[in-house]
Amino acid sequence: EVWPLVEGGKGVSATNHASSGAWAAAGGIGTVSAVNADYYDDNGELVPQIYHGRTREERHHELVRYGILGGTAQVKRAHDIAGGKGAININVLWEMGGAQAVLEGVLENCKGLIAGVTCGAGMPYKLAEIAARHNVNYLPIISSARAFRALWKRSYSKVPELMAAVVYEDPWLAGGHNGLSNAEDPRSPEDPYPRVKALRETMRAEGVSEDTAIVMAGGGWFLREWENWIDNPELGKIMFQFGTRPLLTQESPIPQDWKDMLRTVE
Repeated sequence: EVWPLVEGGKGVSATNHASSGAWAAAGGIGTVSAVNADYYDDNGELVPQIYHGRTREERHHELVRYGILGGTAQVKRAHDIAGGKGAININVLWEMGGAQAVLEGVLENCKGLIAGVTCGAGMPYKLAEIAARHNVNYLPIISSARAFRALWKRSYSKVPELMAAVVYEDPWLAGGHNGLSNAEDPRSPEDPYPRVKALRETMRAEGVSEDTAIVMAGGGWFLREWENWIDNPELGKIMFQFGTRPLLTQESPIPQDWKDMLRTVE
């Protein structure tokens, strides 16, 4: 069992083994960013990722190799820090260079260490089949019930048993790749409750198991602000993802200047 609290995976090296391992050690789900992740030599020193290829194709292969080495290193270090507690997920961006190859490589190298794969930044139709090949859970990131329905119809309905949760990344509250459609106004934020309620209604209409949680991602700071979401039959099982707040922790690997700025920015 884990706490229904998830660390948001943040881009290039903003979440690594230190933050993710600590989050899991506390009983939650830590999320290692497998996007251009850092790796280390035999002495534990950071290896600079320098590209030597002369062509675009050669450099792409180098990027994939670096990505697999880095993701593998971060997961294994996070797992050691967690000490068997909580769970470790990895986060990938479907639109990043070599996403599928990097994901497959990290999963192959980290058998038994990764609980699930969170994936957004695009429409990752192949996520379910990759998860099935490696027998891990998958957690698609979507920003509307409509986006989920498209993914479910085309792909995820074929591997429903491994879809552990659906991450609702709020287009206005989340700090990451916000999935605004042309039907939504970036200057007119909508209350997330009706949107998540609509997502659950869509999931129920499609026959998705009630055991499949919805992760509210974006705007999570204090749980007391979300009390009406917890044990609410309209929403079903709910988890909460924290993206910005963990950046301020001692375990966060970002520079102190960045942490100081986050405390004062408006």
